[in-house]
Amino acid sequence: MNSLIDLSSQRSTNLELLALLQEKEKRVKSDPLKYAKSHDKQKEFFASLKPIRVLFWGNRVGKTEGCAQEVARYALGKHEYRKVYLPVEIWCACPSYDLQKETSQKKLQNYLPEDQIAHITYVKAGTWGEVLLKNGTRINFKSYEQGREKFQGAGKRLIWFDEEPPKDIWEECTVRAEAGVDLDIIMSMTPVKGMTWVYDDLFSKTGRDDLFISLASWDDNPWLTDKQKTQMGANLSDEATQVRRYGKFVQRVGLVCNWWDREKNTMIYTDTPNDWSYYEVLDGGFSDPAAWLLIGADNDDNIHVIDGFREKGLSDAEIVSRRNTKRGKHRIVNGWIDYNDVRLKENLSALGMSLIQVEKIAGDSNHWDETLAEKLAEYGKMERGTGKPRLFINKDLDWLIQEIENLTWLEIRHSVGGETQVVPKWDDHRRFGHHFDGIRALAYLLVMYKKADTEKADEAKAAVKTVMEQLRGMY
Repeated sequence: MNSLIDLSSQRSTNLELLALLQEKEKRVKSDPLKYAKSHDKQKEFFASLKPIRVLFWGNRVGKTEGCAQEVARYALGKHEYRKVYLPVEIWCACPSYDLQKETSQKKLQNYLPEDQIAHITYVKAGTWGEVLLKNGTRINFKSYEQGREKFQGAGKRLIWFDEEPPKDIWEECTVRAEAGVDLDIIMSMTPVKGMTWVYDDLFSKTGRDDLFISLASWDDNPWLTDKQKTQMGANLSDEATQVRRYGKFVQRVGLVCNWWDREKNTMIYTDTPNDWSYYEVLDGGFSDPAAWLLIGADNDDNIHVIDGFREKGLSDAEIVSRRNTKRGKHRIVNGWIDYNDVRLKENLSALGMSLIQVEKIAGDSNHWDETLAEKLAEYGKMERGTGKPRLFINKDLDWLIQEIENLTWLEIRHSVGGETQVVPKWDDHRRFGHHFDGIRALAYLLVMYKKADTEKADEAKAAVKTVMEQLRGMY
């Protein structure tokens, strides 16, 4: 009898708990800003009364999250520190619409109650162009790819730049003020491009009364665990750590692979062990050369570029033929191809050469070269006595060695509005009559191969878990 009473009491408690959880979910959904979590750096940003506020924060510190909360406060008229007279006009700007969908839009929609949204206009499937709230507020979304002319128009109350904009777009937006209406500008960025105009015009202008500058690193985000910090920083070069972890400016000029040493980083491969893992990667081309590499990863995780070819004017069948000859007895574990060459991927697959498209980070088109260069740099830093994996290239691959010794970061100087801008850029010009096809293919491999191993391990764990659950169900 007592057990029945206990069971009934437990059921009643569970129902009460469920009701409380449902009520909490309902309240959060109706007023998400009220229940939003913010760390000290975000709170300091919210409280500043300066009209221009710039966050130079590392990755994963919460800059986009904080700015999304700030936009929602303006849009809903719920700002604790500023007077906001509804309705207001707001712009949210990103490097591209693809990036917007994955970052700023995804964050912002968490703080706009569904019952406050009157209408959404889309620029393409799933990507917001304009959000109209029932209180009359309009939030328009812009892409830097549209150019300066698309940033002209009537006055705005708030403009949010998520990542660094071109200087001409920034200047165009600073005059969007309307008579009698305050204009506030916020920018959230990690300085991955190095010392561009932002460094000279904003970061170094500490004495400006209208400018709030905030610096923050992983250590300022209390919700990042030590394990996560260790995992994120494990394979970052010293330079990448300064940028990605601490949000610091680093000038990117000179040789990308300044660690390269022919005596240390080249080898002769007369034979290769059976217990290595072998991969292939292709940067396709016809007028530009097709560059194919056969790469081995040894038991210490060192990367060995064993063989390859670079040749222009090859048909799809000729690419496969040359690959099959050089591949020899090696069993390929995985292979990758350039992220945007779908036709070539399909044609090669029909000829028996199966490759996976490189999984480019969503919206990262402006920083893809930096991502590839960071991967190349990681193996150089590891070369300097850390005991971590290293990179070796077959001494016979003269063309690839030539590429790695000539790939440079340049300071591109050009005049905008009478002022000189300095923009670091991967020098991928046709120094050899073509782009750096082999180095780009190698960098694709460095970005993807550990990710592929991790995914396979996760799939295997999931399969084991499923089988165990099925077995438990049989007994």
